Amino acid sequence: MSRGAASERVECLARLLGLERSVKPRRLCQLVADREVHVLLPEGTAPAGGYPTAVLIHGHSPHGYDYFRSANEVYVKGAPVAELLRDAGFAVVLPSLRGFGATMDPADRALGLEHSCERFARQRLLVGRTLLGDRVRDLIELLDAMEMDGRFDMESLVTAGFSGGGTAALFHAACDSRVRHLILLSAMCTARYSLLATRHCLCNYVPDLLNFGDWGDVAALVAPRRLTIVHGERDGVFPFEGARAAFTAVKTAYEALGMTNGAVFLAQPGGHEPYPEVLWQLMGVGLKRATT
Repeated sequence: MSRGAASERVECLARLLGLERSVKPRRLCQLVADREVHVLLPEGTAPAGGYPTAVLIHGHSPHGYDYFRSANEVYVKGAPVAELLRDAGFAVVLPSLRGFGATMDPADRALGLEHSCERFARQRLLVGRTLLGDRVRDLIELLDAMEMDGRFDMESLVTAGFSGGGTAALFHAACDSRVRHLILLSAMCTARYSLLATRHCLCNYVPDLLNFGDWGDVAALVAPRRLTIVHGERDGVFPFEGARAAFTAVKTAYEALGMTNGAVFLAQPGGHEPYPEVLWQLMGVGLKRATT
C-alpha cells in the first residue's frame, strides 16, 4: 500500500470512528490531577531525550489505570510489571479508558457498575460518534501532553494494550504514527469469530467498519512500524483462530513494504490473559538501553 493510499485509509477510519481532535489541549499534570492518567517515573533526572516510555492500557477492569500495577495477573518476579519497568528505567504511563475510573458517569457509579461503556457508546452513536473514537482521541491528547512535557522519549514509544485496552491501542496506533511499537495482548481477532459470534461490550463496535475492512485491516495501517501480537491458543473472548486469520491481512501489508519481520504473532498456551512475562521480555531492547 502506498503512503498516499494508507493516508486515505487512515482518514476514512477516523471518519468511521467519529474522531474529533481536542480544541483545548491539556497538560499531563492536568490529566494526572483529573485522575485520567497515572504516571510512574524512575528515580533521578530524566536523561537527555527523555525516558524510554511505555504506555500500558488496561482492559475491561474495575482497576482502571491501576490494573498494570495492582491486578494479580500482571505480576512478574513477584512484582507488578508496571513497577518493574519503572525500576528498570522506563517511564510508565497508565491511562484510564473513557468510561472507567474517574471518567465514569456518576449515575453508573451510584448503581455499583464497573464502567459506563454502554451508556457512553449509546450517547455517542446518536450524534455520529463512537466511544472507541473518543478513546482514540483521549490517547492522542495524552501523547500531545507527553510531547509538551518533554520527559518522554517519543521516538521509541511503546504502547501495549490488554483486551479492550488493546482495541483502543490498535485503533489509536492506526491513526497516530507516534506509536513506534504496538503490543496487543489478547486483543486481536476478526468480526466473524468475535463481534458477530458472541456478545461483546458496545464500546467495541464501529458502524460501517466491515465495509472498511476488519481488525486485521486496521492493524495493517500500523505498518511499517513494529507490531507484536501476543495471543493465547485457549482465548475464549477473542478466539485464537480469529486472531490468526486477522494476522494474515497484517502480514500481507508488512510484506508489501518489504518488512517481513515488522509484524510478529506470538502464540501462547494460555487463554485470555495479559501475559506480563511476555510483555516484560518484549521490552528487553528498552531495558538494555535504560540500564547501560
